[in-house]
Amino acid sequence: MSPKALIVGAAGAVGKRLCQALSRAGAEVVAADRMQFIPSTVRYVASKCVGSIDVRDASALRQLFKEHADEKTTVWNLASPLSVETALKPEIAEEVTIVGMTNVLEAMKQVGCRRICFTDSIGSFGGTSPRDEVAARWLVDNPTQDPGSDYGRQKRACRELLDAWRQEHGGDPRVAVLPGVLHSEPVWGNGTTEYALDALQAASRGQPFACPIDPDVSLPMVYVDDLMRGLLALQFADEHELTEPQRLYNIPGLSFSAAQLFDEIRHFKPDFEVTYGPRDPNMDKFAKLWPNSLSAHEPLRDLDYEPDV
Repeated sequence: MSPKALIVGAAGAVGKRLCQALSRAGAEVVAADRMQFIPSTVRYVASKCVGSIDVRDASALRQLFKEHADEKTTVWNLASPLSVETALKPEIAEEVTIVGMTNVLEAMKQVGCRRICFTDSIGSFGGTSPRDEVAARWLVDNPTQDPGSDYGRQKRACRELLDAWRQEHGGDPRVAVLPGVLHSEPVWGNGTTEYALDALQAASRGQPFACPIDPDVSLPMVYVDDLMRGLLALQFADEHELTEPQRLYNIPGLSFSAAQLFDEIRHFKPDFEVTYGPRDPNMDKFAKLWPNSLSAHEPLRDLDYEPDV
């Protein structure tokens, strides 16, 4: 029998790619999103698409789970704004992220569903975290650290909800800590690490690029194909294999600074022009708060995951 996955937020950047990856892996995919019309890239691979599902609407979620989930379904809750989006509208982000997670867990409870996967972020790490090779478990070991943003605090609240779900209801939560994502999509979202795609697009068009962050700050990134392999490894792992506290795992890739990226671009576009004017206040702040690199030891040991890029 094919594994079944219900993806909430399936029309988002990660959701679209995850639908494709799970479908290729032989899973039955139910794609749900707040958009009324699900994009064709999702419709072509999903077994079922359900639009107009807002995670803030508890009754809509209950009906979705009643019709399309059971005790063997794995749930992916991807409904969460990115770092800059959260900074611009923190109240709306809190409703989507925290209230939404509460509603998803309640809907799971009514159908006896145990396994839920959630995408956390390097935005959960604050200025007191280690700078290099930081393990995801640092967030569990330092629960009161200040991530320095509403984005990080909301992610922490979701981890707390998931841990309570595990302890009080026998749930099987799994959390992936994502770095910046390198991809070739035309649009991904309003996140800090999106500067890398913006720079590549500007170079390809022969346009100058205004660097929004400190060019010498390194940030962890992951190529999107590696990210999908890591997420699938997390979903399909047996419970006894997940030895990290709160089943929290980095999905690492590589790290580089904006200056290193610009040097690489100039190997192909020697005339690429970069200006260093006023920086974006949110992006620059977050880039300096977040670690330079992520530990790859734990996902290799428990998930047999390591990046190709």
